[in-house]
Amino acid sequence: MLSLAQEHFSKTKQLIEKVDKDTIADWFLSEGYFPEQYVLPPCFHVENFILRKEPYFQVSSDNIGRRNYRPSQSELLNVFFPKSNLTDRVFGIIEPKIYHDIVFHLTKNWGAIQDHLFHSDIRFYSYSFPLPVTDESVGELGTLRSGRMIYEFIEMAENNLVADSYKYEYFVETDIKNFYPSIYTHSIAWALHNKQDARNDKFVYDLFGTKLDKLFQNANDGGTNGLAIGPVISDLVSEIILAAIDRKCSDELGGIDFLAVRFKDDYKILVQSKTDADRVIKALQRQMRNYNLSLGEDKTVILNLPEGLYRPWIVEYQQFSLKQEESIVYKKFENTLLNTINIDKRYPGTGIIDKFLGELITRDYKLKLSLKNEQIQKTISLLFLLKKRRAKVFPQILAIIELIIKEIRSNSNLVEAIIGDIRQSLVSSLDYLYDDLWICYFLKSHGFGIPNIPSLDGNLLYSSIKENRQKFYNSEHDIVLFRPIEKPGKNILLAQHLAIFPKDETP
Repeated sequence: MLSLAQEHFSKTKQLIEKVDKDTIADWFLSEGYFPEQYVLPPCFHVENFILRKEPYFQVSSDNIGRRNYRPSQSELLNVFFPKSNLTDRVFGIIEPKIYHDIVFHLTKNWGAIQDHLFHSDIRFYSYSFPLPVTDESVGELGTLRSGRMIYEFIEMAENNLVADSYKYEYFVETDIKNFYPSIYTHSIAWALHNKQDARNDKFVYDLFGTKLDKLFQNANDGGTNGLAIGPVISDLVSEIILAAIDRKCSDELGGIDFLAVRFKDDYKILVQSKTDADRVIKALQRQMRNYNLSLGEDKTVILNLPEGLYRPWIVEYQQFSLKQEESIVYKKFENTLLNTINIDKRYPGTGIIDKFLGELITRDYKLKLSLKNEQIQKTISLLFLLKKRRAKVFPQILAIIELIIKEIRSNSNLVEAIIGDIRQSLVSSLDYLYDDLWICYFLKSHGFGIPNIPSLDGNLLYSSIKENRQKFYNSEHDIVLFRPIEKPGKNILLAQHLAIFPKDETP
């Protein structure tokens, strides 16, 4: 009998096999080009990015038969995203011609990639396949990336492993240290082919993995260490590398009874004994070294079941959850927010604040909060306190403020006071371009002026919002990467753009 994890893995394989390559290519070029929805405002939007019949950059031969492959070299356009209040994560946007050619070679060799990702020998079952396929839309792809992955991670952690946990005694959890910045671009070809063949092809470029290696290097100014974080092609290539590691580990651990699942670089494994747990960890360590990767020792744990299966913050939060509430008065909001902060103090870095904020909005993007005018500024003040605890939720906070403004737009004095606070936040937040982009978009989309901040004028993303036109990657005039911000009331709601939990998949 198959485990639920095996069934999920097999089902994902079946669903993606029913999606044609043209659909996949279109999705890569449109929905997959920019980082996920919570990184950039909705004005950063792709149109008319079409797969060509031939790549922009071709392999050529000189008059004595030497092979040349020289894609243009470009720097990533970076967005510094607050991973925590003290550290950043850098998201990168890839030059369009290089991005196009990566998509070209991925889709041209899609059958080989599918066989590699879903090889029958793999016993580490991935829940982070980056293309959104579902039973409800067979043969099609959805538009959201983050929503499906978050949903699947919850499903994996709290359902599938639990269902088979009675067969095991121990729980192992580990992850890869500094994963995306540590990926060696040469390892793409190693994973798809093998290390020796990839080395033999280094200056020949017959293998598509070698071409991908060169394209990812040149997307990052020639660097061989690190992939751009954010583009879906990076997510797919990371899956390609990890699938090779997963398969090698599966072969090495052939005699051990274990159940292993993976979400991106995070592994969760059920085993029968501590000896087996040690063997699994050591096998992963050995295979990681072959790809210049390593496990994070500080995040590697072995626990007696049922420890590890359930996230304790979820259990604690259930008694305060607003998920089932249709209308939330201020006192209920305040009490739940304070309890959310207390739980976050005990379990920092979890998604509890994201979850709380998501519960303030209905599935059809309406505000649940029922506030009196005198409670509104207190509510917004408390929301900004959450931002201090978890910087990445700032777009969600703006989405809630936008819905509040929508309900009180007749009270011009109150709206002006709220906008004044947000504008002041921009002036004082110059350390975070991430915040600045969202605030500038928010102000412009609601018809309010953007303060003059000379230190940001050189940033192409900020300038695009300020001037309301695309100021970056303009060499290919047909490819549109910026959607002009319209008059107030005509732009997509931020709550709808973010859609942290999709309408049909809210956990």
